[in-house]
Amino acid sequence: MIKAVFQDNLTFLAFAIALTLAAGAIAYLVAARRMERAPAAFYGLWTSSTVGPVLLTTWSGSGILTYQCTINPNVTQAFTTTQGQLNVLLFAPFGLFAVLATRRALLSVGIGFLFTTIVETGQATLPFVSRLCDTDDLVTNSVGVLAGVAVGSVVDRGIRFGKPLSRPAVRRTVIGGTAATLLVAGVWTAAIDPVRAVLPTEAPTASPQQLHALNSALNKALGSGLAVSEANFHNNIEGSSTINAPLPGGYAELTWPDQEKLTVHFTPSSQGEGTYAYWIPGASRRVSTAEQAQQVATLYTQRHAAWALPDSQVKVWPVDAVDKNLGWVIERRRWRGKLLMPMRLDILIEPSGRLVDLIARNVDDPKTPPSKFGEQQAWQRFDSYHKIKSAQARREQPIYLAERRADEWRVHWRLTARYNGTVFSAIVDATTGAIHNAAALPEDAPLPGAQGIHAP
Repeated sequence: MIKAVFQDNLTFLAFAIALTLAAGAIAYLVAARRMERAPAAFYGLWTSSTVGPVLLTTWSGSGILTYQCTINPNVTQAFTTTQGQLNVLLFAPFGLFAVLATRRALLSVGIGFLFTTIVETGQATLPFVSRLCDTDDLVTNSVGVLAGVAVGSVVDRGIRFGKPLSRPAVRRTVIGGTAATLLVAGVWTAAIDPVRAVLPTEAPTASPQQLHALNSALNKALGSGLAVSEANFHNNIEGSSTINAPLPGGYAELTWPDQEKLTVHFTPSSQGEGTYAYWIPGASRRVSTAEQAQQVATLYTQRHAAWALPDSQVKVWPVDAVDKNLGWVIERRRWRGKLLMPMRLDILIEPSGRLVDLIARNVDDPKTPPSKFGEQQAWQRFDSYHKIKSAQARREQPIYLAERRADEWRVHWRLTARYNGTVFSAIVDATTGAIHNAAALPEDAPLPGAQGIHAP
């Protein structure tokens, strides 16, 4: 389980264990100068149970500060996940050794709650941590502390090593804890934006036929190791319906009933949470350049998506021009002159060589009606519809492509322009000039599909 969680980062795990043991040993030596060895050992173990969780919960964040914390109203849901259960086990020793060291159960509970709150606050606000903050972790961590305190209280009655923490020491601890609590409360008030978790709505269960289709697509794309036992069916009246299923650390989606487009997403390793991106057997290896990422993607394509190789053009670009830790997108497209065909294979490879995103659309080049509206004519239709003065608008690069509408392949212009602080978009039928999917959004609003692999 440890290897699965840390995805081969065993060097860090060894460092964390060594540092945890060293901190405990130092605390023991310091305490042993003032008290007997047995209670001093509990202080050493308490220190280790503090340092260990801090290291593990601040390791390998995304590097992106969100200043947000997700509030999940379903409190019990956290205990149904592997991560939630591991959180309980991770923080239980803190409560256990806090009681055995101080022999003050209520004080240990208060310190434990403050400790878990500080950890979650740091995950949302410290740039060198940049982890996900949510109430699921806060609840499970706190329950772990409570469980440890409960066990410690029972053990304390039987062993009774040392003396309870003195009243002056308790008083100083309470004063310090109160100051820390006020500081944390101030950070939450001034810097953290609580975001209510959007709970999933019930979706119809996929039929055996649909489940078989999804597993067949996954088997072709990623091998037999990721078969799913259940899936949901989402009926989209305006477009293709989809079959959706969770995967370890991600999800899969297949369009229905055409079964043309498979989308797979895994959690990037950079996020440092749970299960990470998919290791491609026989292809994945660490990469540091776009060329190396393309080599991994080409090996994958040759073994799992050979249909994308004939007459396709390859384009590679970094997900982020500055942060190379996010990886590279390797795109395969096929063109008929200037017309983009629907065949599509997009792969996002992260520096570990693992696959993060996959969009596979195995479609033969369709027959399309003749185009009657060129680029300039399409822009004229666009400007007229949106009432834009073309001379003052900033036009994005148009996309000229074949795509299906109402079960018929058509040729379209996908157009976007920025005008007076608004982003306008629309699809113009290159045969009839009809306008579809017209939209206008504030220029600073996130555009649909602002994350992951995007292109029509």
